[in-house]
Amino acid sequence: MSGENFIFWDLETTGRNDKFNQITQVGAVLTDQDFNVKDKLELHSKLREGKWFEPGALLTTGVDPMSLFNNNYPTYYEAIAQLYETFLEWSHYSATFIGFNSVSFDEPFLRQAFYQNLMPELYMTVTNKNLRMDVFEVLRLVSVFHPEHIRVNKDEKGHAILKLENVVAANDIKVHYDAGPHDAVFDALVTLELNKILSTRCPKLWEAALNFRKRDYPKSFMLENTVFTNLTFWGRRPSIKAQTLIGGVPDRAHSYLVYNLLFDPEEMIKLDDKQLLKKMTDGSNRISEIFDGSKSKVLLNESYCFKDSKFAEVGIDTLRQRARFINQNEDFSSRLIKLHIESQKMWPEPIFIEERIFEKFPSAQDKKTMIGFHTAPNSKKYEISKQFQDNRYQELAIRILYEIAPQTIPEIEKQNYEFEIKERFNEDDKSKWNSKNRILKQLETDVENMIENEEEKILFKQRVVSFLNAESAKWS
Repeated sequence: MSGENFIFWDLETTGRNDKFNQITQVGAVLTDQDFNVKDKLELHSKLREGKWFEPGALLTTGVDPMSLFNNNYPTYYEAIAQLYETFLEWSHYSATFIGFNSVSFDEPFLRQAFYQNLMPELYMTVTNKNLRMDVFEVLRLVSVFHPEHIRVNKDEKGHAILKLENVVAANDIKVHYDAGPHDAVFDALVTLELNKILSTRCPKLWEAALNFRKRDYPKSFMLENTVFTNLTFWGRRPSIKAQTLIGGVPDRAHSYLVYNLLFDPEEMIKLDDKQLLKKMTDGSNRISEIFDGSKSKVLLNESYCFKDSKFAEVGIDTLRQRARFINQNEDFSSRLIKLHIESQKMWPEPIFIEERIFEKFPSAQDKKTMIGFHTAPNSKKYEISKQFQDNRYQELAIRILYEIAPQTIPEIEKQNYEFEIKERFNEDDKSKWNSKNRILKQLETDVENMIENEEEKILFKQRVVSFLNAESAKWS
């Protein structure tokens, strides 16, 4: 790890849907390989027109809805541009991006923010020799295999509560920062402190996570370890599995089909395709599943599976024998992969611009145009945006210009975009984004579930309704 940089980071957002919500705060800390802090970043952002919020997200972060527009923060475009430049600078010689549940939550938001604001390197956390790692994954491993090294609270079923704020409180983790949980800078700092604890108390598990940062490592690990241990979760309930590699999934880089060695493959091979497929999709008792090697998820060696007594009953010799059977029967492995592929759902083509992020990578020419767009004065940005080969980027450029320089957009394009915002705001409560009707529907549920004091319930509802009334004046 000599000379390595780590970026501990966290985002606060207006909701859980990365496509139709937005980032409102960024907290990030740059450290060296010994976790000494070298630099910090704190960014806030105004709400972009056409982006609204989930009431529960504001209750979690403590943000007043009326302050989302009425503040002195930079525009969304300006904030994301600053974030992009800072992360580029911090990772100039490569870095590892580390968060808490960041692979599942923060990274999709980061990619959408870069995409929707025309930043060239959407996949910054995994390109240019950069890597990513998730402290949440390490915490899960420690909570199951070495629970003596970390204090956690338990729910009514006895399962560990691994929310960051709960773990921080249980382990009395302190940082020198005025804000509390669900502030992005605070959460980035406590993620750093939690990482220090886990790396010191459970170095083998932490180093395993360090290895699995690399996208090619899972394949080599599975080939080297015929039997390996995979820890999965259903909600808070952990499940330990002894598995072996079946094979890679065609057209899905870094995705592997793995076999659950609790089930005897010599019995499975006798089944016809319909019976076998049923076994492959039988919920928690399924004989196979996908391991996504791009998600920084960690596998461990065979010894860890015996934490679950059912594998001790099967015995290591039988587990290895079953793994050898899978490895030596290529026809059976091919059959399992074929059935898996045929059973996958066909998803409809994405319609909305936000959903089209993975349609294709930006071309070299469009990347060059993006840089020209950002560096040009606002008066020239619209003209440059017409040079994009990909029509997605032309559409996204209009949104940016509407935010930072609406007077530069031709009136017809401005009216078209305003009509789209108006339609979205007045959509029904089943919309994918936070329309007025959807916010009102969520408001009652979120307030009841998240606020105990009756007076506070009334006050929060009033603030949300005041926000919606102000938006209705613009978009009804």
